[in-house]
Order: sequence, then structure tokens, then C-alpha cells
Amino acid sequence: MISLIEGTIEHLGDKQVILNTGGIGYRVIVSPKLLNILSKSKPEVNGKIKLFVHSQLNMREGTFDMYGFDKKEDLDLFHMLTSVSGIGPKGAMGILAVVEPKHLKAAVVHEDSDYLKKVSGLGPKTASRLILELKSKVDYLDSTDVSGMDLGHEGQAMEALLTLGYSLNQAKEALKEAKGETLELKVADALKFLGKK
Repeated sequence: MISLIEGTIEHLGDKQVILNTGGIGYRVIVSPKLLNILSKSKPEVNGKIKLFVHSQLNMREGTFDMYGFDKKEDLDLFHMLTSVSGIGPKGAMGILAVVEPKHLKAAVVHEDSDYLKKVSGLGPKTASRLILELKSKVDYLDSTDVSGMDLGHEGQAMEALLTLGYSLNQAKEALKEAKGETLELKVADALKFLGKK
């Protein structure tokens, strides 16, 4: 299977890039975060990138899918998520699109299935299973101490920004920059950040 691909960007789609590797174009599904980075750096044509890849042959649908990541750590996290029963590659990409590694670690450590259900759309059984199966595997994620992290505020702030009409990527990026201690201050900081863009 393919594990690494390097090429020039021929096209940036809404969930994928097409990489030209010596005359052959490969469609690689990437996270919204990576698409955002690529679109900001403007490598629209002839921008060379290297991606760590999870490749998978889907016999039922008759497709060969590749999921690409700019960092090996993100690929490792993707593999960790897909090791959970009931979470496939599309589900793992969905989780990675909305949950930061440190928040995933906090949710697992604090057994906060409500946060996972709210921000990633997981069902209650899958969220509980994810927590149970990853409990012993999340130690390597983001070395930040998660003991005092309040995911309730994080989820409510995300919900507030989405209700105000911001996209998931915008809300996620803004909350990463927000420093407020309370829910109100966190949302206010996020709105200030979004107002500067």
C-alpha cells in the first residue's frame, strides 16, 4: 500500500487535493484544516507537497481511497481512531475535522462522551466506545496537562459560533486562539479573532 506521496498540486477541492506525481494524478482526501493551510499558502498550481498517506481498497464500493496528512503524528492519530470498533476512515476524518488532539485527549481522560457527541456528531454508543478503547492509548497526544480543561465550555463556545453562522473550520480556528476563562469571554475572544479576518 502507498504510505507517502509527493507531488505538485493540480487541484484543491472541498475535501481533497489532486496531486500530480510525474504525470499521474492521485486524489487524496485531506482534512479541512490542511485544505485551509494549503489554500492560504496559495500553492494552487505547481505547489509541491509531501503527504503521509493511509491507503485503503474499498471492495464494496469499488474504490481505492487515500487519506493524506502533512504530519506523521496526524496519520498516527487517524490510525488510532480507526482502531476503534465502528469508526472507519470517513468517521475518523470527521472527528479530526472538529476535535483538536488535546481536546480529544481531555475528553477521553475525563470520560466526557457528551463533548464528543456534541462536536463530532458521534452517537452515544460510539462516543462511549471511543473513550473506552482509547483510554490507554491517548497518553502520547499533546503533552498539555488536561486535568483542569473544561470541555463543556469548549463545546458550548463551538455551538455558539456555529449558530452565529461561522463554519466549523472558522469556529475551530478562532477557539484555538481564544484565551477567555469563562464561556462568555471565550466566545468574545473568538469573535474578535474572526472580526480581524
